[in-house]
Amino acid sequence: MGVNVCVIYHHYPHYRAPILRELKINGENNYEFWGDVEEISGINPFAGDEIVEIKRLSFRRWGPVWILSGYWKVLFRNNLKVFIVLGNPNMPASWIIACVGRALGKKVLFWSHGWRKPEPPIKARIRNIYFRLCNKVLVYGKRAKSIAVAGGFPEKNVAVIYNSLDFDKSEKILKRIFMDEDNDAGRPQLFFEKRKNPVIICTARLIRSCRFDLLFEAAAEMKRRDCPINILLVGDGPERMDLEAMAKDLALDVHFFGACYNEEVLGKLIYFSDLTVSPGKIGLTVIHSLTYGTPAITHGDMDFQMPEAEAIIPNVTGAFFERGNYLDLADKIQGWLDRSTDRNFVRGACMAEIKEHWTPRNQRRLIDQAISQLYAS
Repeated sequence: MGVNVCVIYHHYPHYRAPILRELKINGENNYEFWGDVEEISGINPFAGDEIVEIKRLSFRRWGPVWILSGYWKVLFRNNLKVFIVLGNPNMPASWIIACVGRALGKKVLFWSHGWRKPEPPIKARIRNIYFRLCNKVLVYGKRAKSIAVAGGFPEKNVAVIYNSLDFDKSEKILKRIFMDEDNDAGRPQLFFEKRKNPVIICTARLIRSCRFDLLFEAAAEMKRRDCPINILLVGDGPERMDLEAMAKDLALDVHFFGACYNEEVLGKLIYFSDLTVSPGKIGLTVIHSLTYGTPAITHGDMDFQMPEAEAIIPNVTGAFFERGNYLDLADKIQGWLDRSTDRNFVRGACMAEIKEHWTPRNQRRLIDQAISQLYAS
């Protein structure tokens, strides 16, 4: 069955568990996984389970440099034919594994954001030199590949594999929501006195880069236009006190739910909300939102976005506003809410976008395909 593949990461964030299980259970190749299992920068790791074993490496940071150790014993194993490595130029191990691995006749792929925005010629050249160390770069979105090709990188050496969350678990939760929706038993209490007003949700840490101040300013503007909204923030963080004070000053209807890790609860909160709005940038939040059928709005400056923003199809699965402009954000929210599009039709479009591209099953298929192409060329 296929070839033996070694996947090496500094650590696997908890949301990587479904794709690792998918590779292990349904992959066309034999996958094994190496990485640290300690918490890094507040992100809980996936340390393995009865399906996936995470073989231990050691990771630490030294300023901007990512130090990974313990991988040399893996490099020289004759039975391993392919290495998939976190493609971060600040991690010297990625340079070493690529150079030594290819010298030993192994195939090497980098799993990376890749190219986020067009860069000055010198920086772009250095980036291309780094990514040429491997046989193929696995990137999260089509835009990264377009930037790479425009900058002179070989198109055949870049494969788009998207990103994913736990799609199968969400599907089970959605089935329970659908069963309960008719009699309203599944609808959560959404905490607002003015329950008839639309609910705008965001599930994210309350940090400055999320720019919830823009959402609050937009909500205040909509209130002045006699189009009030409710805001539901699911998450916690250092900006909470300032945001609570701002909501009070502007007399907004905001509920601070706090941190929540119960997917059943999160699924219901997202499903029964009207819109997800993430004013700063949007990453896996948009995948989470569309999975439960709720469209998303974020800014449209892709040089300052995450690749998952590509899941937003304007006027179908969400909308983009002018970065930093709360008046335009108010316009986009109001414009979406004023649409006469059937809510179930919108839910279907959102879910279809996820099912087509942003699932562990599709990710696994594209990773297997990228490896097969290396051996076919």
